[in-house]
Amino acid sequence: MISTILLLSLLGFLLLLTKQYLMQGTAIREIRLLGEDPEEVRAGTPLFLERYSDLTGTRFSDSARVELLCNGDELFPRLFADLRAARRLIALQIFWYKPGKLADVLHDVLAERARAGVRVLVLLDYFGSYGLGEDYVRSLTAAGVEVAVYRPLRWETLYKVQQRSHVRAVVVDGCVGYTGGFGIDDDWSGDGRHPGQWRDTHVRVEGPVVDRLQGAFVTNWAEATGDLLLGGGIFAREGGGDGGGDADVRRAGITFCSPSLGSTTAERAFVLTIAGARQRLYVTNAYFVPDENLRGLLCEAAGRGVDVRVLTPGLNTDRRSAYYAGRAHYEELLDAGVRIYEYEPTMVHAKTMVVDGAWSLVGTINFDTRSMALNEEVALAVADERFAARLEAVFLADLRHAKEVSAESLRGRSVFERMKERAALLVAPLL
Repeated sequence: MISTILLLSLLGFLLLLTKQYLMQGTAIREIRLLGEDPEEVRAGTPLFLERYSDLTGTRFSDSARVELLCNGDELFPRLFADLRAARRLIALQIFWYKPGKLADVLHDVLAERARAGVRVLVLLDYFGSYGLGEDYVRSLTAAGVEVAVYRPLRWETLYKVQQRSHVRAVVVDGCVGYTGGFGIDDDWSGDGRHPGQWRDTHVRVEGPVVDRLQGAFVTNWAEATGDLLLGGGIFAREGGGDGGGDADVRRAGITFCSPSLGSTTAERAFVLTIAGARQRLYVTNAYFVPDENLRGLLCEAAGRGVDVRVLTPGLNTDRRSAYYAGRAHYEELLDAGVRIYEYEPTMVHAKTMVVDGAWSLVGTINFDTRSMALNEEVALAVADERFAARLEAVFLADLRHAKEVSAESLRGRSVFERMKERAALLVAPLL
């Protein structure tokens, strides 16, 4: 009897430790400035960039070329053209990869380039690519594509099962790169204004900044295969490519985020961005479930006069649990002056922030605990007024297709709706 009680007690203790580990939130509650140099926390200033670099490990370049690509109609023709033009190397890591027309086109492009002598490396997340099919992967490898799987489900690595690679990183010949919210799934096709055509935001980059994006790929490839890739065949410091788009931004860098038990890179990137706002902070995020600390920072920004607006999905989201968990705290945010909008035509999957027309983040980081503490993530950080103006224009155009959430409508929701929100909150850190 005593041994059974001890065993159950030990099991309960282990479950509690697991819960605490998996449901950790962000650590930072506020920014406390020691000294009198406000430029350090004003987004986009040279001193802000120094501190952002110090605290996130982001290496900025003043020779980056960045092209903003909204939705599948702008992304995929550009991406497939670059892939077809590859001469030496394609490195491709995409979290969400499912069967469909886009997957078939990508398969044919990668296989053709591999048969032409281009080295093609494809890194799949085990969960994100589940259902892709063994035949699909075998066909790629038969053509000469090297395919690896990130953290497959195994007993000996079960402790890492919640920590996924949410990275989107495509690099062609070491000098042209892509990241953003996209997946290889037909939902990402189209213009983002019609049902079944997700609204998302991505970037095409050139120049030395691509090396950092390649570094994210190499880091995850090393864990999946045991091979750490180095040399001119994988990195190309000279940049290259054909330019175009929003070229020659002032400063840009890739922020690569890995999970840790304490304060994380993703958390510090978001905290610095929120704290750096003085006039306006526009957030678009697919899964807006900020924890207590991040909510507090958003409320504090609104309280100091910043125009804080958030665009997120409504009931057309692909993840109702995240929708309800986020709405559980909308009243708190609205009462503090944060304005929240729900995108109506389709699912909005973008992950962007733009501050004061000077500072922008575009990447894979969701506004939730999973991205802050559990996932591998990347984001392009840009200090450039022209790029920020373009991103602000995209945000304001999206608002014309969104409905603003009012405090009155929330207070009038049913008891059943509130129960669903509370239930979703129980698993919010895992969403």
